[in-house]
Amino acid sequence: MMATLRIKGRGGLLRASLAAAALAAALVCAPAGQAAAQETVDLQATYFISVSGLTVGRAEVRGRFAEGQYATAISGSTLGISRFVTDARAEMSGNGRIRGSKILPNSYNLDTREGDLVTLVRMAMNGGAVTRVEARPHLVEAPDRVPIRQSDKRDVVDPLGAFVVSLERERHFDGNAVCNRTVRVFDGWQRFDVRLFYRHDKRIKGAYDGKAIVCGARYVPVAGHRPGRPVVEYMSENKRLEVWMVPVEGTDVMVPYQLLIGTSVGDLLITAREFRVGGSGRQAAVR
Repeated sequence: MMATLRIKGRGGLLRASLAAAALAAALVCAPAGQAAAQETVDLQATYFISVSGLTVGRAEVRGRFAEGQYATAISGSTLGISRFVTDARAEMSGNGRIRGSKILPNSYNLDTREGDLVTLVRMAMNGGAVTRVEARPHLVEAPDRVPIRQSDKRDVVDPLGAFVVSLERERHFDGNAVCNRTVRVFDGWQRFDVRLFYRHDKRIKGAYDGKAIVCGARYVPVAGHRPGRPVVEYMSENKRLEVWMVPVEGTDVMVPYQLLIGTSVGDLLITAREFRVGGSGRQAAVR
């Protein structure tokens, strides 16, 4: 996600918002425990993306969690008046295994397009290690770029697997259990950490009515980046990063209600307008 984030320019910001929306949509707590592992949970969700109060895009999410496996696919595009500025589209997909509290991605794919600018990632993983990766465009060679070592590609997750966590249902409202963790991410271009921490609870009403767990986040670059670059410094110092997590009643699943990223042109918000959960003969909607 961070590799595509640009603070300058409306078009770059839209690319960032689509990538961030895909990441937000992947923030799911998957089924945990022996009984839940035998169930199939299907998630369909819609998120709207806004910058400084202006709606600029939407993302559609499809996810499936069954028998210790997960698979997620997200498609996003610009919306409304923002299409007069730029027509941006993004698609992300990934799958993997859940072993206790360990998330082990198998694959990750990213495709974005905005005018003539195209990005692509194809990544295969096994046991927490990257076994094959193709990322376009290639990083520009620069003497100040922090090199990516083989060790930077081990014990990591991709941007979609980054926030799939295994959590028992009775701990859904334990803010420390939900939030307090550091996620080691490799996105095809860069290695970075996302440090999450419990901030507070919040009562909300909308696509979900009830209590949300609000997690703060910090971005920590590790490798592949260029220290001193404005976007790296901005995101490293950005304290206005958070995600609001909510449970789906009757399941071991949590989904993000909202993701917030502070930018130089105002807050970027990715907010759930609707999500629907079904599986194992159960169908439920939260509106």
